[in-house]
Amino acid sequence: MFFGLLYPLLFELSVLIPDPAFSQESNPVYREGNRASSTRTFLTRTFIKHEFHHLNVPLVGTVAVSDVFDCTLECLSNPLCYSVNLAAFKGTHGKLWCELLSSDKFRNSTEYKGNKSSHHFAIESPCSSSPCQHEATCVTNYRDGSFGCRCAKGFKGEYCEKVTGSCKEAYNLFKSNASQMVTLYLDSKPITVLCQMGDFGCGDGGWTPVMKINGHQETFHYDSLYWSDKNEYNTPGGRTGFDSQETKLPTYWNTPLSKICLGMKISGQLRFIVINMQANSLHSLIADGIWRASSLGRNEWKKLIGAQGSLQLNCSKEGFNAVCSLSRHSKARIGYVANENNHCDSCDSRIGFGTGGSPGNSTTCGNVAAYSPDNGDRYIKAMGYILVQ
Repeated sequence: MFFGLLYPLLFELSVLIPDPAFSQESNPVYREGNRASSTRTFLTRTFIKHEFHHLNVPLVGTVAVSDVFDCTLECLSNPLCYSVNLAAFKGTHGKLWCELLSSDKFRNSTEYKGNKSSHHFAIESPCSSSPCQHEATCVTNYRDGSFGCRCAKGFKGEYCEKVTGSCKEAYNLFKSNASQMVTLYLDSKPITVLCQMGDFGCGDGGWTPVMKINGHQETFHYDSLYWSDKNEYNTPGGRTGFDSQETKLPTYWNTPLSKICLGMKISGQLRFIVINMQANSLHSLIADGIWRASSLGRNEWKKLIGAQGSLQLNCSKEGFNAVCSLSRHSKARIGYVANENNHCDSCDSRIGFGTGGSPGNSTTCGNVAAYSPDNGDRYIKAMGYILVQ
């Protein structure tokens, strides 16, 4: 995209020589209005009149003219001129002062203001339709009528419509607690997700969705390859919030994290807990199958279930890839496992995500407890939600 001066600057005896492309082939036309078609060609060099407005930028020059035609022609004859301010009323000599401006109102929007003494005339531009998003600067190439968007920090795309990174970045940019659809740019591909903003149960900030797990299904069972691979599953489910659509998003292996928000929905009741854990991604914590401990404690994990939560009293192994010595027993990709003995051989109770093993091997997310748990036997299947920040 060409963002420099439109034409070379030529001097002869310190006098600027008009460019023939402007002065001989193009004639200025002006009309009133606040919008312009983004598809109009620039061969006629249409000027848009903005009554009683002024753009305060460095001047290319000031001339005395008889009317708007003379003023705009002066601008077209000067390769440094992008727009003009023209006096609203004639002076004592019957002339209007005409300011030739070195920029336009799209690149200097904060300097474009209303006043009572002048009108502003801008060359019609595709920027008039405000194509650039998220406070980007729109820059026109006045030679061919094309434009480019200079994106604010954290945005990409032709129109600066894509947010890079995570929902946390989006939260910092938007400064809003309202959950909203955001396009993230992952693996050089755009993906639109519903960013959960503000404190819905895990604390302030933007939370990036990663997975949703149905405890009745085997899609994300402990033994599923989805925990170790980098294959997505039902990405549209990343746009639908805390519902029953299972999903695995590219954020599983792309999004760095310092916090993990874990939620379970049981009988319509949503409950959340948070693990503080620094990692390059959730995939980096789970895919290799190595146990990585967390330190929330049994009571914190039981909060996900509510008053019905139940676990055995011993072993107490928690974190990522939590498995007892006998792997055919209860295990969890993220969660807490326990037994009734003074060892961690045969765990018969668990609360977690991506679970499996005896008893209750068919429960993929929720709470399973048998053999003398602290609150009775349980086989509770939950809808699970995993988000990161």
